[in-house]
Amino acid sequence: MRSERLAGAAGALALLLAVGRGALATPLDDKILPLDQYTTEKGRVLATKHAEDLRALNAGIYHCLPWVEVDKHSISFQRPRHLPPADARYLSLRIFIEQDPSPTFASLPMQDRASAMYSRYVTPLLHRMTRSKAMTADAALDGFTIILDWLKQSAGPAGERPVHETIAVFIERNAALDYLSGKSTARDLANRAKILAWDGDKPLGPVRVTLYRDDFVATFKVKNYQLEPGVTCP
Repeated sequence: MRSERLAGAAGALALLLAVGRGALATPLDDKILPLDQYTTEKGRVLATKHAEDLRALNAGIYHCLPWVEVDKHSISFQRPRHLPPADARYLSLRIFIEQDPSPTFASLPMQDRASAMYSRYVTPLLHRMTRSKAMTADAALDGFTIILDWLKQSAGPAGERPVHETIAVFIERNAALDYLSGKSTARDLANRAKILAWDGDKPLGPVRVTLYRDDFVATFKVKNYQLEPGVTCP
């Protein structure tokens, strides 16, 4: 029964808003955190050394996942304050997922909404974040952070500002490498990841996700959206 509910949520999530890119033909570099905003030398070195990889990640999401939005400074080598060591640096990506309202999705418990979003986005984004073999093999890189935001769909008081729901997935580099090399499964990866949830600004703490197959990211096409000449989306 639970898997059927999650499958229903997946169908509901397919009702995404078509996003217009307007006149912009290239992604904005302001999605990437500037060097002067890093607080330690380790962060600055990683950001300098792998600057082209960050730009490639930004461009790939911009062109190939046009229904998601990367906010300003949302691609960086961040330091998860709750994880050791003191200056651990995780390649961090935060996206906002646009979707049409869905009573089916809204009716699910938060854990199931988190499961639906994790199943759809985390491993495809991890594959994008690890396309650079040099960056992925860099011993100074401690892991990967994937933060998913979406608009909370339950009705609030009239005039209340919209609230986002969020999950943040923290994956240690060795766990990612084991998954990418085929030594472990997607289920193993989810078990080794640390996943935290928020309801707006309210922390909900750790969540455990249920995985199911979802190839939406690989197959969905935004109506009337055309890739720029010379751009491919593998």
